[in-house]
Amino acid sequence: MTLPRSLIGAFVVVLSLGLTGCIGAMQTTAHEPVGVSGLTPTQEDRDAGVVGISSGFEIKTYQLIAIDRFAVADPEVKDEEDKKLVATMPVLLQSELVRQLRATGLFVKVVNLSETEFKPGSERALRLEGTITRLAPGSRALRYWVGFGAGRSKAQAEMRFVDAQSGQVVMVTADRRVAAYGVFGGDSEDHLKESFGDMARDLAKFLARLAKGEAPKAKE
Repeated sequence: MTLPRSLIGAFVVVLSLGLTGCIGAMQTTAHEPVGVSGLTPTQEDRDAGVVGISSGFEIKTYQLIAIDRFAVADPEVKDEEDKKLVATMPVLLQSELVRQLRATGLFVKVVNLSETEFKPGSERALRLEGTITRLAPGSRALRYWVGFGAGRSKAQAEMRFVDAQSGQVVMVTADRRVAAYGVFGGDSEDHLKESFGDMARDLAKFLARLAKGEAPKAKE
């Protein structure tokens, strides 16, 4: 008896999942986050990774947040394809942060600084800046053929929230994601897109909790 090609394909996918584990980027401990202006992200949070918050900071008192494009520091660039990822991932992270923060309803206005110029006015405003301190596509071949964490895609973003009127840094965060599994190793670009998309989503969740008066809380 000959099985239909569609069933054979489905069987291969299921077998691959069983052998390699779940698909998706996973949050892990941030690697040596730097911090800025005397604030270092050391307090663990289940959504944001690690955070550092200045005394007296209350996010609910701000009506506007402006999101800047992140720089990329020390990427693992091996070829032209990697260079394309270095160029596209900051754009993706910025747009995802804008989208996710708008969805929270925490702010009257969320500004994408790549599209709109912003000058501080009378309204209380935050500026979200940061650096992608790790952007490693990894190796699909190693993920598929070797496994056990070989060839992982890695992404880390360190963020700083700046009071737009005073220029004071009021909060810092650092979030790291790794992806080592997927169907046939998983596509590196897809892993990185998921990593930065998840960072934006989870940061928005953290800010929503913070606005309700919840303190940072580690995973249980």
